[in-house]
Amino acid sequence: MPHNRRVRVLAAALLVAVISPSLAPAQEPPRGRLYWPTIAAGSAATADWITTYHALKFYKVQETNPLLKPMQTSPARLVSVGGVIDVAGLAAWNLTMGPKHDKIAAAGLWTMTAFRVYLAVHNHLNEHRAERR
Repeated sequence: MPHNRRVRVLAAALLVAVISPSLAPAQEPPRGRLYWPTIAAGSAATADWITTYHALKFYKVQETNPLLKPMQTSPARLVSVGGVIDVAGLAAWNLTMGPKHDKIAAAGLWTMTAFRVYLAVHNHLNEHRAERR
């Protein structure tokens, strides 16, 4: 598969994964305080993973997360495992904090969103400093 097509397919798959939970129910559920922060956090995580994949695939950069570092030779596996960790973390956060502390849970999700946007920008800037493969 050509480079651009792979990136587009990966981006489309991650976008569907982020948006699909909001489209799944047959009846429209009441949207709580965590709906938009969860969508934003998922979208920011998607942007982070797309830029991580691109940087690892096409530039000489290193993954710094100790859990994911052993998989940096296979960017697709690294992004897949990282995405699963993110989905599990978001679900656990919303299920444990959301019901009783929705304001704190929303603040945590917005904080995660800001951090993941920072990571996506950081990945993009690292590409400009690194050598191309």
